[in-house]
Amino acid sequence: MFKYPDNILYFMTKRMTKRKGEHLKHREVKSSIIECILERNEEVPEPDIRIYLKKKHNVEDQSTINKHLHDLQKLDCIELIPPVKNGLRNKWNITTIKNLKNIRHGFSELRLNNYEKAINIILRELEYFDNSPDWLIYHVKFYLSASFFNTCIETGKRPLETAVVKLYRNSIDAPRQQRVDDLLKKCYISCTKHYPDFKAPEEEFIGVMYTLRFEPVLSSLPLIFELFKEHVPGLPEEIPLQIFQTQLSGTVEIPEKIPEEIDDEDLVKYVLNTLHLIRKQWKDFESTHDDLLFEHFLNHDILIGADSDDQLYFVKKSKENHVLPRGSTEPSQIIMKEAELADLKLASEMIFKYKQPSRFSLNTVDEIYQAVLDYYSRWQVRL
Repeated sequence: MFKYPDNILYFMTKRMTKRKGEHLKHREVKSSIIECILERNEEVPEPDIRIYLKKKHNVEDQSTINKHLHDLQKLDCIELIPPVKNGLRNKWNITTIKNLKNIRHGFSELRLNNYEKAINIILRELEYFDNSPDWLIYHVKFYLSASFFNTCIETGKRPLETAVVKLYRNSIDAPRQQRVDDLLKKCYISCTKHYPDFKAPEEEFIGVMYTLRFEPVLSSLPLIFELFKEHVPGLPEEIPLQIFQTQLSGTVEIPEKIPEEIDDEDLVKYVLNTLHLIRKQWKDFESTHDDLLFEHFLNHDILIGADSDDQLYFVKKSKENHVLPRGSTEPSQIIMKEAELADLKLASEMIFKYKQPSRFSLNTVDEIYQAVLDYYSRWQVRL
């Protein structure tokens, strides 16, 4: 059997080890480029990236660094910002959900939710802006839970909102949801029986019933009439008229046991009661939505051993806060009552510990809390 001389085996082993080390170093360099860009909230000039790599990896060859940068650009992990005029250097940035997705899939060792820049990208995607305290609360939540942050990267706003509503209806509020489903089905069957011109599919009828829970629709008789005319034609005008006139409050009670068949004269009463139930369910959901969502990810993290003491503390204190009198965190309609103030105090504790968001990173919790109050007071409604 042929045997390699000892000196040849030595050089082959050394060469293979070198190649493996070079490969690992290439990946580390790319990862460090991403870190360098994420660590700064603004665009990063290319010379600054070179300085960063020189300090961290002793890599300074310009052609090598350029190759790494353009490799990352091709992977859609980073974006090139060309100079505005000749003679200036390129800048690089990370600005989109697509960038974050590709970084997460290609460089899973990076904990993206530790970086303020990455969190701000997600907040913009979810349409949370800094003119509402919700922006601040969600910033803290994303920092505390990588699973929450990563799910938002992958799903986006609409699918996540749909999933949370489904979770609430079919888990937390399952008994009431079952009654709503039963009532909607019986009302639809009665409509098809009593009104021969009514031909809308059941899904369309249910969609209209759920749409009526929203205040802008409910408060406009022309909108309600238009909704019925376009989506559920063939129903008597009495139904949309009664919906508007009652505003779904003070509706007549119906029996706990739903009859097999709803009489024509009782149909409006059953429709109004069903809509009242749907609207009440939505208001209850809105008051628990944020807690429900973050608590779900806490439970997930507990199951996989990724939870933290601060995450547990944040959920516990948030639930305590939200039994206090509540105002509003809607942009331009901010009313900070006891619950909102307690939430901002809790957020201030986390900002003090983790130094994010950096604009509020001050010396004490009290200083941070006061700065937060001063910041949001400009949008608060004066009562």
